Amino acid sequence: MVKLQKFQTVGFTGWASEVTKANHIDTLYHKSPQLANQFMIQLAARNFGKALEAFLTKFPTKEFESDDEYYWEVIGSARRNIPLIEARYYDGSKVEDGANAGVNGEPFYLVFGEQWFFNGEEIFGNMNEVYPMLIKGTPRMEGTNYVYEVELSNGSNEGIPAERLQLGERFSYNAAPVARGLSKEVGGVRHVAPATMRNEWTTIRLYDKVSGDLMDKKVAIGVPALVKQDGSGKMVPTTVNKWMFQQEYDFERTWAEYKNNMMYYSVSNRNNNGEYRNFDQGGEVIRKGDGLRAQMQKGNVHYYNKFTLKLLEDILLQFSVQNLEYGDRTFMIRTGEFGFAQFAKEARSAVSGWTEFTFNGDNLGILSKNGNGYTARNPQITEWFGPNNIHIKVEIDSFYDDPVTNKIPHPNGGVAESYRYDIFDLGTSQAPNIFKCAIKGRPESRGFMSGMRNPWTGATSNNYMSYSEDSASIHRMASFGVCVLDPTRTMSLIPMIALG
Repeated sequence: MVKLQKFQTVGFTGWASEVTKANHIDTLYHKSPQLANQFMIQLAARNFGKALEAFLTKFPTKEFESDDEYYWEVIGSARRNIPLIEARYYDGSKVEDGANAGVNGEPFYLVFGEQWFFNGEEIFGNMNEVYPMLIKGTPRMEGTNYVYEVELSNGSNEGIPAERLQLGERFSYNAAPVARGLSKEVGGVRHVAPATMRNEWTTIRLYDKVSGDLMDKKVAIGVPALVKQDGSGKMVPTTVNKWMFQQEYDFERTWAEYKNNMMYYSVSNRNNNGEYRNFDQGGEVIRKGDGLRAQMQKGNVHYYNKFTLKLLEDILLQFSVQNLEYGDRTFMIRTGEFGFAQFAKEARSAVSGWTEFTFNGDNLGILSKNGNGYTARNPQITEWFGPNNIHIKVEIDSFYDDPVTNKIPHPNGGVAESYRYDIFDLGTSQAPNIFKCAIKGRPESRGFMSGMRNPWTGATSNNYMSYSEDSASIHRMASFGVCVLDPTRTMSLIPMIALG
C-alpha cells in the first residue's frame, strides 16, 4: 500500500466493498465539493507523479460540436519513391539477369504499380547520376500497372545492367530536361490527397457509496492536503484527519487512473463491418475510441535489446535528415524511472572521458570538500546534444512505472515498460501533435444521491431524499478522446522484453 507521507501513523489495508462503513471512516470541504475535487487531483499528481492527462493540460483541448465520430485530415509528402515491378526490352520480353537494357540507346520499358511520373521527366533508381532514364510519352495501363517507355540519358552505349532493374528497386524523378529552343510542354506537378483519420469518443463512469454516519469520523493519520497560506502569507504544508478526505482522495485517484488508462491503452471495439459487440449494464452499445498507444502504432516504432545513446541518436538522425530542418531537431522523450536512469547512465559513460568532466569535477559540483574527504555526486543528466544539432530532453512519466498496469518485469529492475521511450511530437509545428478532445458544452459530470445525510457534501438533512437508506453515493461520468494528429511525427523505442 502506498504511504502518503512520512508522518503517517496508521497503515491502510485495501477493500473493495460497495459501501464503506463506519469502521473503515468524512470530508474536509463539506461546503465545497468541487474545490475538494480540484485539491484531490493536485494531490494525486503530487503523490503519484505527472501522468498523461497532466501532460496534455499544457495544450489546448480541441472541442467538437457533437458526440459523432470525429475526423481530421493528414496531408502526406509528394516526395517519395516508387518501387519497380518489372523491366522489359522493347520487344516486350523481360530483362534477364546478366544482360543489359537500353544498349546503343534502344528504348525499353519500366513497369510501376502506380502512375507517378510524367512525359519528358528524367527518373533514376539507386544509382542517381550513373543511370538516369528519360520517359518517352504517357504510360499505358496494363491491368492495375503502368508501363513507361524510357531511354537512357547518360550518353553511354553500354546500357543499364539488369541488376539495377530488379523487383523493388526504388525510383524517383529528377527533372524534365528539354531543348534550348522550340521545346514543348513536359513534366507535371504531383498532388497528394489528404488521408482522413477517424476516432471514436470513449465514455466512462465511476461510482462510490458511503454510510451516512461517516460525517465526522476521524482517523489517526495526517492526510496531506497540499499547502495553504499561514498568517504571514507563507505557503506551508497542511494535513487533515477526516476520513471523508481520504475517501475523496481515493475516489479521485481512481477516476484519474480510469481516464489515463483509457487515454493510453484504449483500443477501438468497432469491427471491420462497423459493428460494436459490447453492451453495458443497461443494454446499450459501448463505443470506445483508440487511445494514444493504438494511434502511435502507425508511426515510427523501434525495438531494442541493448540501449545505447548511439542507437537513439541514429534513429533520430535518420528521421531528422528526411524530415526536419537543422534548427528544428529538439526532441522531448517521455520514459519511466528506470528508462530515465538508463539514459543518464549512458550519458555519464559517454562524458566520463572528457577532460573537463574528469579534471574539473569540483567546479562542476561532482566533487565537494567534506572535512578530510570529499562528497561525490553522481550527476543526473537530463539533456543531450548529439550530432547534427540533435537535442534530446528526457522527462519521467509515472505511468510507465506502474507495476499493476505494467506487469512484465525487467531483469535490471522495475517493469519492462519503464524502459520504453516515447516521443509524441517529432519536430516543431504550429499545432500540437497530440491533444485531448472534448464535446462542446459537455464537461465531466459529477452528481450525488443521498438518503438522510450526505457526507460527500456535508449536508446533515435532506428534504428531497433519493432513498430511505442513510447513505450517500457519488457518480462521475465523462466522454473524451485523445488525438494523434500525425502518427508519423511520433516515435517509440521499446525494449524487446516488453513484448512478453
